[in-house]
Amino acid sequence: MSIGLILDPSALLLHLRLERVSIGELISEVIDADQLVAVPALAVVDVWPHLDGDDLARLERMLSWDDSGIVVLPLTGDALLDLHRAMPLVKGGQGVAHAVVEAHRHGCLLATDRPGDFGDATDPDDLVELS
Repeated sequence: MSIGLILDPSALLLHLRLERVSIGELISEVIDADQLVAVPALAVVDVWPHLDGDDLARLERMLSWDDSGIVVLPLTGDALLDLHRAMPLVKGGQGVAHAVVEAHRHGCLLATDRPGDFGDATDPDDLVELS
């Protein structure tokens, strides 16, 4: 299966906190289209300090459930140089930069609640702004 959507840290946080129906609906649409939703590993690392209780339990289930339609993309050696190039272009830190790298690599849309974090790193038409 191909990757149809990348979640940046802000989208992942909304999903784990169950704060917006729109992110759940978007994830369902992608999975129903037989595509995967991907979360870059550095996006997971970025959100950990903001999680507790039920949110952390949801993250643990997401990471361990093989058939959820959501996958975590590792930070590979090949991606490190791309990450280094993306870092100065974004305002959102390493998780946002990793999301940019993976969205470009997989040619898919990127879901975010913070489109201003992307600066010139990606085309605004490639962002799905969550409402």
